[in-house]
Amino acid sequence: MFSLMILGLVIAYMAVLFGVAWHQERPGARGRGLGPSVYALSLAIYCTSWTYYGAVGTAAREGWEYLPIYIGPVLGLTVLFPLWRRIAAAARRENVGSMADFVASRYGKSQTLGAVVTLVAILGSLPYIALQLKSLSMAGALLTAGTPVAGSESLTVLVLAGVLAGFAILFGARRPDLTEHNRGLIQAVGLESLVKLGALLLVAAFALLLLVQNGSGATIREGLGALAAPPELTPRFLAIALIATLAIFCLPRQFHVAFVEGADPSHVRRARWIFPAYLVLTSLAVLPLVAAGALFAPSTNPDLLVLALPFGRGETWLTAVVFVGGFSAATAMVIVEAVALSAMVSNSLILPFLARDRWRLRGDASDMSGIILQVRRGAIVAVLLLAWLYYQATDQSRGLAAMGLVSFAAMAQLAPALFGAVLWRGGHAHGALAGVTVGITVWIAMLALPQLAPAAPWHLHVMLGVKDPLALGVFVSLGLNLAAYVGVSRFAQPRLIDRVQARAFVDRLGPDWLEARPSPAGASVGDLRALVARFIGDERAERAFAAWSAETDVRLRDADPANASLARAAERMLAGAIGAASARRVIAAALAGGGRAPEDVVRMLDEASQAVQFSRDLLQTTLDNIDQGVIVVDEDLRITAWNRRYVSMFDLPAGFVHVGLPIASIYRLNAERGESPNDIDTWVERRLEALSRRIPHDHERLQPDGRVLRSSGAPIPGGGYVTSYTDITALRRAASQLEEANERLEARVADRTARLEEARRAAEEATASKTRFLAAASHDLLQPLHAARLFIAALKEEPAVSGPEAGPAGRTLALNADRAIDSAHRLLTALLNLSKLEAGGVKAAVTQVSLDGLFDELEREYLPVAEAKGLRLTLVRSGLWVQSDRDLLRSMLQNLIANAIRYTDTGRVLVGARRKGETVQILVCDTGRGIPDADRETVFGEFVRLPGAPVDEPGAGLGLAIVRRLSSLLDHPLTLTSRVGAGTAFRITAPRRHADRPPEPAPLKEARLPLSGLRVLCVDNEPVILDALTALLTRWGARPVTASSLEAAKAATGPFDAALIDLHLGEGPEGFAVIDWLRPLGVRRIALVTADTRDGLNDQATAAGAVLLPKPIKPAALKAFLSS
Repeated sequence: MFSLMILGLVIAYMAVLFGVAWHQERPGARGRGLGPSVYALSLAIYCTSWTYYGAVGTAAREGWEYLPIYIGPVLGLTVLFPLWRRIAAAARRENVGSMADFVASRYGKSQTLGAVVTLVAILGSLPYIALQLKSLSMAGALLTAGTPVAGSESLTVLVLAGVLAGFAILFGARRPDLTEHNRGLIQAVGLESLVKLGALLLVAAFALLLLVQNGSGATIREGLGALAAPPELTPRFLAIALIATLAIFCLPRQFHVAFVEGADPSHVRRARWIFPAYLVLTSLAVLPLVAAGALFAPSTNPDLLVLALPFGRGETWLTAVVFVGGFSAATAMVIVEAVALSAMVSNSLILPFLARDRWRLRGDASDMSGIILQVRRGAIVAVLLLAWLYYQATDQSRGLAAMGLVSFAAMAQLAPALFGAVLWRGGHAHGALAGVTVGITVWIAMLALPQLAPAAPWHLHVMLGVKDPLALGVFVSLGLNLAAYVGVSRFAQPRLIDRVQARAFVDRLGPDWLEARPSPAGASVGDLRALVARFIGDERAERAFAAWSAETDVRLRDADPANASLARAAERMLAGAIGAASARRVIAAALAGGGRAPEDVVRMLDEASQAVQFSRDLLQTTLDNIDQGVIVVDEDLRITAWNRRYVSMFDLPAGFVHVGLPIASIYRLNAERGESPNDIDTWVERRLEALSRRIPHDHERLQPDGRVLRSSGAPIPGGGYVTSYTDITALRRAASQLEEANERLEARVADRTARLEEARRAAEEATASKTRFLAAASHDLLQPLHAARLFIAALKEEPAVSGPEAGPAGRTLALNADRAIDSAHRLLTALLNLSKLEAGGVKAAVTQVSLDGLFDELEREYLPVAEAKGLRLTLVRSGLWVQSDRDLLRSMLQNLIANAIRYTDTGRVLVGARRKGETVQILVCDTGRGIPDADRETVFGEFVRLPGAPVDEPGAGLGLAIVRRLSSLLDHPLTLTSRVGAGTAFRITAPRRHADRPPEPAPLKEARLPLSGLRVLCVDNEPVILDALTALLTRWGARPVTASSLEAAKAATGPFDAALIDLHLGEGPEGFAVIDWLRPLGVRRIALVTADTRDGLNDQATAAGAVLLPKPIKPAALKAFLSS
């Protein structure tokens, strides 16, 4: 029951924290800043479960050793307040988001140093976060002893760590800009500080009441033990005080709340007494608790006296409140530490590597901010998980203070680099890196390892015979750290960025801190007023001071001390009269002179006036001897300086120009001389308006006398403007002449280009004419061959030739005639293709080509030929795509496959493809006769047939010549391997491409149908071809229907089972029109028959729903088509 009450209080407390943080994060509330008291209370995040539980345990065990933990922060915020102020000013001015950002920015914006600082912070913070988890575990174990949930502390702590991670993510990682304050989180931390202080004071009052009621002076002194005597300043005491002082600056959570979330000067001034008072109250509460614990709970773990005292006395509600206070102390530290570390991890470890590869490729800023937030949230979870693992790995018997001191000592290693960042301009990134590295190495060896393995004999302090490693480890690590930092920085060569950042951090005190400071010399408002009036006059001085008073809403009295803001305003007033440098010297002398009279200041200025006058004369002499005309005006557009060249350039009257002359007078004079073609007043007004805008300009102006002047102007400090004029007439005249020469040259180039273009067009026309002639010749020559082949095929079907009673002589004559026609066809086709290649009439139309689809076409064309010769033709599909010209690649493969079938007597022909890197090798292999090594280059010549080739194999010896030329045209390397008597393999290498559309499905192999009774529509404008088709189809058992045009085909009696359509039908529509008419009629088998060899025709026929059959048609291919 008691455990449930504790759990309810914890849940209620977390709900309150969520509510407070959520309320502060509302849009209406976020505009209001956090008060100074909240800032002071947020600093109390320093007081964790170590100070809540562990301080009492340390006091009970070691006496006054707990006190330096409180003394250090007080010293840091009081004695070292100037250092605090410098760090706060630099952090606010440089807009840093974490301690790693601060150190990296100071030392030349070093990412390496920022990463090292982050790693050290993680290394030092993990023991501290583990300490908080351990305190929660110990408290939970005490309260749940003897209950059913006893022994589940580790799981409970893991669950709590997850809840804390969620809180930190929700209110500490809400936005990517680290300098945009997490006010809800800080408000919750301030509330937690009040809760833990109230709970601690409440249990201290309870202990004090027990002592008053049940104890005496002697027993109380006995209970105090070592605390009854004055403290001793031992090395351990001093070491703890030192690292506690440094911790108030170096702990990631302290830096976050002090310098990232806060740092407003008014807030810090109040925190200087609120936070020390908080620490005093916390430290005083320890004394009665130690005494009461010794008297009333002597056997309890000293680290749990705060909780065990009311628990053992049966004070249920007080125990619950005290547990919530300890829970608050631990959770506040864990949340803020996780937020601070996540910022350091994201900015210094993760994002620099992401930005190197990605971040610059992303245009969407919202995407970038999302990545940053995800990285920080992941870092929060990772830090808490690592801390839980560290808690599981450490010696559970060690006290809380031991873990906290080790963590403090680790974070103290950042102090030399952090303090040097704002105190020493000579500090260098290499020195800071060396110091931190040396210090953290010594810390690991002398402090971290003894905590993880306390009984090991190889620890350094054991070998040195030192009982306590803390003091030795702290002083040695910090000493070597400081020595390495100073030594390496002395020898390092600073870059420009190092010097700039050093001045920004060391030499400047931020304006937030400087504004409220009175003048150090005590100069009064009246002194500054009189001083300014001496130079600009009483009336202007009074007006200027009244304007500043109205602007700042500050009432000025002559007896009041002048602050820095008024001093800067006075400097600006003087700058318009005596220059910015002299004004700075005058004001500095007045402030530093302890109220020196204006006459004394003027006298000091007069003593320096000779040097100033010399510099002015030197400058004037220089201006008078340059070729440009120069004129300078002040903020009132009155002339303050000019040179002789300006006067002569505009031919101004002698004595016309003088100091104080309005520049409008010169503008008007030039306008009256003809520079303004229209309204003079409007032109002058426009020039003055442009000058008053103080915008840099650079343009050219044409003068009435024909000269061209270049005018260049720029604003100068103090509100003035300087303009220089350069006579560029000669330059422009030369440029004009050069432009004319360029125009003449361009005209000649254009004429020559036109002639070349005309010659190119003539050559292209000749090539086109040759191509047209070749196309017409191929058509006219192939037509009779087509008819002849059909007639011979019909003849071979005659019983007298191919019947059982036919003699061999008839069959031989028909076969020889067929072979002769085939040979003539191949020779003619090869000659035409070779002529087209030589004429340049073949252009590659490169696209993505599916090899599977190409293989399907080749199989339909050559499978009947191979079967007729008794060979096995195998085309292996691979699903690959290549970058090539489909028609030209098809032509290459046609020639290679035809050669393979021709020169293979028995066996097979294999066609396939395989990947090789980013290319595809297309192979055509056969088991034929092979090519001797000596002839492997010869075979690619024109009209070459190897010796020994049978005379019964038709061929012209041009196929491989065409293949090689197409290989060069397509840039597809061609290789050959062969062995005599075993076969030959050709390889074509083409670029591989990924398919941008689904692979073409393999065509379904349809059953061969008998030709008997098949109605075939034959459309051709050549009667002899129609007669040949009729003869052949009739002998095959088909029923041909002939037509010479589209109109005749429409008049023919249907229906039709197949159609053979010639492409060119004379004067009427082409064959595609007949195909378009047939498709709706349900004709499934349509062949487009043509002798035309132009590119793309095969794709066009496929798109129309037809199969392309080139003339002359092979009877086997025609029969295979009709029976498919």
